[in-house]
Amino acid sequence: MSLWLYLRFPQLPLECQPLQQDYPAVVIERQRVIAVNDEAQLTGLKLGQSTATVRALVDTSHLQLLERDPSQELRALERLECWAYSITPTLERWQDEGIQLEVGRCLKLYGGLKKLFDNIQNDLEKRGFTVKSGLAPNRSAAWLLSHWEERFLYPSDQSLRKRLDKIPLYLLRKVQAGQFLSAITSLEKAGIQTLGEILEMPTSALGRRCGQAFQKWLGDVTATSDTVTQDFHPPHQFYDSLWFGFEIRNQIELHPAMQQLLQALARFCRATQHRATHIEWQMLRMHGSTERFEVRSSEAHADPELWFELSRLSLEQSSLGASIEGLALNVHHFQTQHATVADLFGETHHREPLHNLVDRLRSRLGLQAINQIALREAHLPEHSQYLSQDTAPLQPTLQGQAQRPFWLFDEPHPIRIKDNVLHWNGVLTILLGPERLEDNWWQKPASRDYYIAQTQAGQPIWIFEDRYSKQWYVQGILP
Repeated sequence: MSLWLYLRFPQLPLECQPLQQDYPAVVIERQRVIAVNDEAQLTGLKLGQSTATVRALVDTSHLQLLERDPSQELRALERLECWAYSITPTLERWQDEGIQLEVGRCLKLYGGLKKLFDNIQNDLEKRGFTVKSGLAPNRSAAWLLSHWEERFLYPSDQSLRKRLDKIPLYLLRKVQAGQFLSAITSLEKAGIQTLGEILEMPTSALGRRCGQAFQKWLGDVTATSDTVTQDFHPPHQFYDSLWFGFEIRNQIELHPAMQQLLQALARFCRATQHRATHIEWQMLRMHGSTERFEVRSSEAHADPELWFELSRLSLEQSSLGASIEGLALNVHHFQTQHATVADLFGETHHREPLHNLVDRLRSRLGLQAINQIALREAHLPEHSQYLSQDTAPLQPTLQGQAQRPFWLFDEPHPIRIKDNVLHWNGVLTILLGPERLEDNWWQKPASRDYYIAQTQAGQPIWIFEDRYSKQWYVQGILP
């Protein structure tokens, strides 16, 4: 049996827009108030009032008078869908004011319905959203109950029918927005006051009085189960933002918001099995330009603590502009997570990975300050290694039997030959070889025989003979 949790956001037109804290704010649509905050209610502003009444009651110099922005509401719902995807994959937008979550199949994972709902309320409060909820075996009933029940009811409290019986008829007139206005008016004239009284009526009489559409809707509301639609597919990008309601002038004050957004990114990555190599922070203003800075990592990961450390170091190197009123986190590209194999009894987990140190140095000193040796697919050694500033350079697979030095000379050093004996810092003794490399036949052909030799001091080196010029050179030093 399905179990649907509807999360309705009655203040979405207001809470999706940037607001100044402790100031009255109202949202206007067609010259009527459709949303007010607590400060506005204290001044006497109410839903349904005209714009003229609002201006008469409150000094407009201290009032945030906002036009409804459907595009902002849509973006807020899209971000909420991505957040809800970390709870259950079965969800959908409903009535353009909330989202439906099928939670019946994930209750064991979260330790029961109460713990799940407490976590949901916690997360939404941190995000600054007011939520009304409804729980039922079908979507229509869950949506309807979110307009009526003042507290969250668990399935064991009452049956669905008993909960629906108490809903007054005037609420149906309000929430259905005129869809069944004539049918509801007819029922009111007959003295019917609750949904329970309607459900007690004979089916034939109800159909003649209210029509087949209203009768079908009643069937949907009272259904004991509901079909599960296709699972939600999250976007390939991540974007989330927080507005403070006041100006930020100190970098440390940004830290809690950064941590909250990174936790949201970590949940998104965990749900989608993705990892990121770079993220973008955006400093938001209600009026004015947006400042951006990127944070990069040498390896793709979704660790919020590591991303926060790198972001904090990068933030310290930049000057914080004036009037920062919000913060956004944007990730354009992700990499699919691949399973890694680790030695169960190894000691590597006690040591910090080298790339973490490289990332911290880059975050503090800048990307160009740190280089690393990278490899490219080429036969000649001087063409196969180069210095790279990229965070994830190409690392081709080398042959296991090839014995190569880790670091090569910028230019091969010539070896002196005396009496058919090789001399470079003394007499050289060849230990192993040859290994023939041939390349660049289309431009300037190269053919070399490589050997591992040893100096008089016992240092192993990598040498070669140019087969065309018959000259010998030292290419690099072996450990």
